[in-house]
Amino acid sequence: MTEFNKIAFVGLDGVPYSLLEKFFQSGVMPNLKKIAVNGMFRRMQSSIPPISSVAWTSFMTGVGPGDHGIFGFTDVTSDEIKLRLPSFDDIRSPVLWNKYPEKRSIIINLPFTYPARPLNGALISGFVSPIFERAVYPQSLVSWLKSKGYRIDTDNVRARQDRGFLIDDLFSTLRPLEEVVFSLVSEPWDIFVFVVTGTDRLNHFLYDAIENPEHPYHHDVISYYQRVDNFVDRFFERLDSMTRIVVLSDHGFTDLKAHVNLNHLLRMWGYLKFDCQDPQDLSSISRQSLAFALDPTRIYLNSRSRFKNGILSESQAIETRARLKNDLSNFCLTTSCASDSVSSDNSDKPLFTEVKLKEEMYQGSCSQFAPDIVVIPRRGYDIKASINAKSLFHKDIFTGTHTHDDAFLIVGDRETDADSGRCEISNVINKIKINNV
Repeated sequence: MTEFNKIAFVGLDGVPYSLLEKFFQSGVMPNLKKIAVNGMFRRMQSSIPPISSVAWTSFMTGVGPGDHGIFGFTDVTSDEIKLRLPSFDDIRSPVLWNKYPEKRSIIINLPFTYPARPLNGALISGFVSPIFERAVYPQSLVSWLKSKGYRIDTDNVRARQDRGFLIDDLFSTLRPLEEVVFSLVSEPWDIFVFVVTGTDRLNHFLYDAIENPEHPYHHDVISYYQRVDNFVDRFFERLDSMTRIVVLSDHGFTDLKAHVNLNHLLRMWGYLKFDCQDPQDLSSISRQSLAFALDPTRIYLNSRSRFKNGILSESQAIETRARLKNDLSNFCLTTSCASDSVSSDNSDKPLFTEVKLKEEMYQGSCSQFAPDIVVIPRRGYDIKASINAKSLFHKDIFTGTHTHDDAFLIVGDRETDADSGRCEISNVINKIKINNV
């Protein structure tokens, strides 16, 4: 048995297991393939919903949302239908580096670690990080990072208007990340984590280009993945044989068929009402509403036990929840006003493959804050909770969307428990030996 004394985690945001398999076969990512062949390569379950805030928090804590308390990028306040934006400060379970405070940890670009908190080592937060200076610990790194042109994320607003700009921005954002990682890995450390976010951005905008050689951006997309593969290889070259290597994604990806506006559906069925004709946010929700949704797949009942102005008694909430679950479970595209391009895709099948109640989804000390219902859509459908959506379905520039069942995990050796049992992002750090680090 190898006695590893360090561990390095590399995150490739939004890279699916199924795509990696194809890249390994076609030779796009030979360096990562070498690690996978010599170690362990498994398909992994993401969080539900499969979004970075929930998934990466599950990774860094080793527990699910019912214990760590993060259910999305947004949440509601404890007793009002009022939007709040949770952050790193709201995580209610210890993260990896706090579990081993005696170890020196370097954390770079890990989503949902803003604002940066003191630790034994260094932390550069990933997205969402609105104020750069608050995303860095220690503060002495701020000027150095700025001198390198370091950026936490691509300009995704501008990318919506210009995919050519996105390609340039992906490469220009990756370069300083490489430089910072290579510099900090040369310092003393026990635990090292860094995440490449650009893979997720690319997959959202250009998933249709990956396997289509005729697509105008196909070669750019492949070049980016090759660059990431080279980056990972150069990083591994800087590690010694006593370092355990782990590479993973936070969720999978697939072709996007359509966005589905969940609040529009609740409004159609009479569960959701607004106090004005043109609602813009949660403040427009009528007190007479029975339920409302938050991105991407969460539904909350307007119950007295949850909200101070709630209208549903416990018995009414139970009845409403059962009725709503039945409505959602039986909803097919043929029963909607979907366009031909949407309804032609197996439209006689339910849109939601599963409709889960709170107690079926969450266990732990934070489960009281969980949504009452979570829907899991059929592959390719992206659930949204826009308040002001004018239609049930819409399409935009995105061509890819997340999946919960196609993330990946690579461990660079076979001396691990990660190859046994169910492989989930919430148990990665529990199955990979860290105590001897």
